Amino acid sequence: MNETTTDLQTRVQRALIDNSRTKEYGVEVLDNNGVIVLRGIVPSREASTAVETVARAVDGVVSVINETDVIVHD
Repeated sequence: MNETTTDLQTRVQRALIDNSRTKEYGVEVLDNNGVIVLRGIVPSREASTAVETVARAVDGVVSVINETDVIVHD
């Protein structure tokens, strides 16, 4: 992994943490040359969409693969 990849991954993670809609989800972020993969468990389809939207907005992101799982707790 090169420095640019690490930097982009860090910036996406920071964007998710800094966003009030996504900060509590703890989604894992992986980067492969600008292709961001999001993994983790979120409580709703809206939350899944929110983490993807925030990740896509980060400068340098080419595309996003959203592998989050929606698990609703009763």
